[in-house]
Amino acid sequence: MSLIVGLRDRFLPERREVLERAFEVYSETGSWKAVEDYVRKEFRRDVSFWSFNLFTYFLLVGGSLLLPLLFLWKVACPPGTLPHFLSRLFFMLSAMFALKGIVGHYVVVFLNQDRFNAELKALRETIEGGRHGKRRN
Repeated sequence: MSLIVGLRDRFLPERREVLERAFEVYSETGSWKAVEDYVRKEFRRDVSFWSFNLFTYFLLVGGSLLLPLLFLWKVACPPGTLPHFLSRLFFMLSAMFALKGIVGHYVVVFLNQDRFNAELKALRETIEGGRHGKRRN
């Protein structure tokens, strides 16, 4: 289900070639900064704020219907008629869709960024040998 929404469980274990290249970059340069730049560049699109997920479509559909439905509700349909009621109902539904899209998109993006940063920290500990350069027993 999380894949449908756009929430990633793991970033690095799914892409072995990136891990291998990260180890190569560290052995060539000896600098964690170069490895971090390489890995962030590889996953730039996956953790970007502009990456699409399921909630982005809710935002696009709900947001694009808000103004036309507001016009129908307030101007075009006379109060007390069935079209007035339906336009008000659809306006509220589109507002809920837009709100769900905004909140859901932010949550998915920030959870993906948080998971990516945690995996990047674990990769750093693996490459540099544990916490602060000390190996764990």
